[in-house]
Amino acid sequence: MDVMDLSPGDFVTLLASAAITKGVVLSVDEYFVTVQWISRPNMQGKVTTHREADLYKLAYRGSSRSLQSAGREGLSPSD
Repeated sequence: MDVMDLSPGDFVTLLASAAITKGVVLSVDEYFVTVQWISRPNMQGKVTTHREADLYKLAYRGSSRSLQSAGREGLSPSD
């Protein structure tokens, strides 16, 4: 099994979703990853928990403070 080594502040997308999703990792433990969604239909700003295998790490990274703020406002960090 591949380990992605996710860390708080990493951007991720949800693999099982047909919609475009983007979230920021808030915390990681041995089994689960907590994500705040920046872009996900009906879930912007909400926090959910997933298995690491259900997420794909995006190539760029940002500060978790600015991303959490952007998620609460429903904006992407580039807005």
